[in-house]
Amino acid sequence: MRSFDRPLRIYLARHGQSALNLQQRLSGQADTQLSSKGLEQAQALADVLKQETLSAIYCSSLTRAIQTASPAAAMHGLPIQTRDDLREIGLGILEGRHVDERDPEASRLWAAREHDKQNYSVPGSEAYPAFAARVLSSLERILAESHGAILIVGHRNTNEVILARLLANDFADEAEINVKNKYLYAIDWYSKPQVMTIRLGGEHHGQHYPGLRT
Repeated sequence: MRSFDRPLRIYLARHGQSALNLQQRLSGQADTQLSSKGLEQAQALADVLKQETLSAIYCSSLTRAIQTASPAAAMHGLPIQTRDDLREIGLGILEGRHVDERDPEASRLWAAREHDKQNYSVPGSEAYPAFAARVLSSLERILAESHGAILIVGHRNTNEVILARLLANDFADEAEINVKNKYLYAIDWYSKPQVMTIRLGGEHHGQHYPGLRT
């Protein structure tokens, strides 16, 4: 656990749109690359952070997260510190599949998981409590060694767990966070954490909003 004896700002980003996102397929731990839009979103992230002084950049070891962090890392001259424990939750037999009328079996399994994701496990998937535990373990190590401002690039579920921890949310509320890749979150982590939402891309690129937007 990190003490509050020095200021820390955490920028938390979800990876940009991936090729599987574009095809409306589930990714999980499938190692898909960014789409052209995702690459633009990665550049938008770097642009928003160009005036910040970052001390470190951490990201999931999946390709789409590394590609998202790469422009910011190049701009700041920092190495990307990959963490396997920041990878997305494993979704077992659902990875790479549509979860709508095109694949009725996958749609049924996905609906059951969304109804109770902390207790229901799709065949071959990672149990949610184990997933959350590994993400939080990695986060605690990052917080313990960090100072100044850092960037973490993760995934939808990964970032929901991180936000719930940093903002002291009850884990029952995680499903309502619904992290999107059009937003960057800036968390000033003190004894009373404060969060700001920053728009990435589009007409309002770079716009800052107080609080958590999803």
